[in-house]
Amino acid sequence: MKRVLTAGVLGAALFGSAGAQADPSFGLGLTYVFGGDWAVGARVFHDDEPGSAVLAIGADYKFGSQSFRPTVGAAYLEEDYYLDFSLGYDTRLQAVDYGMGLGASFETDPKP
Repeated sequence: MKRVLTAGVLGAALFGSAGAQADPSFGLGLTYVFGGDWAVGARVFHDDEPGSAVLAIGADYKFGSQSFRPTVGAAYLEEDYYLDFSLGYDTRLQAVDYGMGLGASFETDPKP
């Protein structure tokens, strides 16, 4: 029960008010999961402003464990790429893991 409450409060704090004030952007990329695994996945960023730090939520497919990995994290967003640090949950191993990713970003607000 405590985990569910913590996750709900964290989700509401991170995405509750920020989502209503900014346009989202999207990304597809490759993530190195610490411990020796690689994953490919998609991200949704809370803002579309290039050159800024943004919150990210997404999902990966891990090649080594052949499982899905829902993620939450922070990213540096540019006009056509992103760098992110994510906290994920391996659904097959039922374990929390960390990863760093790089990918292409879409729907960003062009620089003037």
